[in-house]
Amino acid sequence: MNIEEVSIKQFRGFHDQKFTLGEHITLIAGRNGTQKTTLLGILSQPFSLRIHPDESFRNESPLCGGNYISGFSEKFRLSPNYDKPGEHEWTMKIRGEESITFESISRSGSNIIRFYKKGDHKAGSGYYQYPVIYLSLKRLLPIGEDKDLKENNDVTLTKKEIEEYKKLHKKILLSTDVIQTAEHLASRNKDTMAVNTDYYDWSQNSAGQDNLGKIILALFSFQRLKDNYPQLYKGGLLVIDELDATMYPGSQEKLLEVLRKYASKLNIQIIFTTHSKILLKKAYEMRAKMNKRPETEGQIQILFLQKKDQDVQISDNVTYNDMKNILDVNVTKEEDEKIIVYTEDEETRLFFNALRHRAGGHLKLDKTTCPCTVLIDLSKRKSLPFHFPNSIVVLDGDVRNDEKNIEKLQNSQNVILLPSNQSPERLLAEFLSDLSAYDDFWKKVNRTYDKEFCFKNFTIEEINKDRLKAKNWFKEQRKISTKWLTLAVKKWIDLNQEEYTSFIDSYKQVYNKVAKKRDIETI
Repeated sequence: MNIEEVSIKQFRGFHDQKFTLGEHITLIAGRNGTQKTTLLGILSQPFSLRIHPDESFRNESPLCGGNYISGFSEKFRLSPNYDKPGEHEWTMKIRGEESITFESISRSGSNIIRFYKKGDHKAGSGYYQYPVIYLSLKRLLPIGEDKDLKENNDVTLTKKEIEEYKKLHKKILLSTDVIQTAEHLASRNKDTMAVNTDYYDWSQNSAGQDNLGKIILALFSFQRLKDNYPQLYKGGLLVIDELDATMYPGSQEKLLEVLRKYASKLNIQIIFTTHSKILLKKAYEMRAKMNKRPETEGQIQILFLQKKDQDVQISDNVTYNDMKNILDVNVTKEEDEKIIVYTEDEETRLFFNALRHRAGGHLKLDKTTCPCTVLIDLSKRKSLPFHFPNSIVVLDGDVRNDEKNIEKLQNSQNVILLPSNQSPERLLAEFLSDLSAYDDFWKKVNRTYDKEFCFKNFTIEEINKDRLKAKNWFKEQRKISTKWLTLAVKKWIDLNQEEYTSFIDSYKQVYNKVAKKRDIETI
């Protein structure tokens, strides 16, 4: 199951908002009053097992209490003064299924409203038949304050589940406690897991342990559905309000890692709200790394909510630094805020940096190597790290030799091509091969450096024919002197002013487009 796209026509502060979710994980962040919990309700409301055709599957109950029908009262606190029938409408698209539009109508002619499929108000109509678990803030009532809480013998975890629970408890909380037993606890307000150790029992478990116990039980619930109904189970939705509440920074990071793995393993989407800058930074870094690979692209999404007058805007491309500043109510930029540059390989990165050096720019050159065709594809498919205005992509000049690649780049706003129609190592090799032996370049590199030494191990013919030999030649020359590349590029610029000027013009044009969009100083 995968919610692909959501459009909100109107719902309280949301008006004409459209966004996508992460295939596995979606974080919802923003200041207080930006209706994060309302958005959780909008996303989880359309799911239920109420009319699922299989009775056994329909009647299953999660280990964390309740049922697989996200309760209306858990998600919404509607106002009779400000929530009127007909003033709520949103559309959801699930992969492989038709889009459904939902609207608010009055209930039995009263001011109380409920949400139904637009144009079809029969009970259960329009609901996607997938299991959903909604973990509200109610779960955070401390164990020590719940006088009705006791061990629940009606729910029995398997030996495998107990061992997995202990493992996750220690891993996420970074705990060295020796867990003797794990108990399922229940009351009118809680369904959770707690541990007994050799020096404290479950009644003394912390709020963080309690919160984690509830989340783990939710994960185990989906695992049971998958194991017990392999033909019927198609995934589900786990929604958590304030995931980071009661948990310290180190455990927040570990929890995010575990949730991503379980989301993939169980084919569930996990959506949660947070105020944690630790979680935001971790998710931002994970998303950037995962979006570099086609097989993991789009698995993590961050939705950042900002209030503009009485409207709430939903953005999915806010940088971590901007999110941090907004949450801190701060306008100071971090010194390390730079435009990331992605290149095909080390030769491209070094040659580009030497070429553009005089023109300036606040850049961070990423050392990741990525084939030209993959970079083009990621940019064209609007993969966030590689798409405008999140970065600049620099490609070798030899991309011009492939008409298909040039066609794909026609509408790109953040791609720069290096000069000529050759790779940088071949461009420099051919340039130096044609350079006079009397030129002062050779002596500037080293008193005994000359053309014969330059092509001693690799002839220009071998370099032009063999890509690997071209790269090895380039690396060999750089070992001769730390200033070899700088001097070679400077000499090339001196003798190719028109081509160099054309490149710098294109570089400045792309850089300034990205910089203006990112509120970074232009050049």
